[in-house]
Amino acid sequence: MHDFCTLLGFGADAICPYLVYETMSALRRQNKLEPALDDAEIYSNYIIAVANGIAKVMAKMGISTLHSYKACLVSSVC
Repeated sequence: MHDFCTLLGFGADAICPYLVYETMSALRRQNKLEPALDDAEIYSNYIIAVANGIAKVMAKMGISTLHSYKACLVSSVC
């Protein structure tokens, strides 16, 4: 989550976590995920979790919109 928030804080317009998607697909193929889900469900759950995590970080900082957070450079990294 920290990586996403840092990238957004420094002005990223888009983030594509392709390595996460590949890893989740590999885990599914190896039957290591409980319960067994298809790729679309896994990706959807991941996207929802990331969005909720970013919203939580923004809420703790008192920022209500992504536009206000993007490129603000007030994250804990600075």
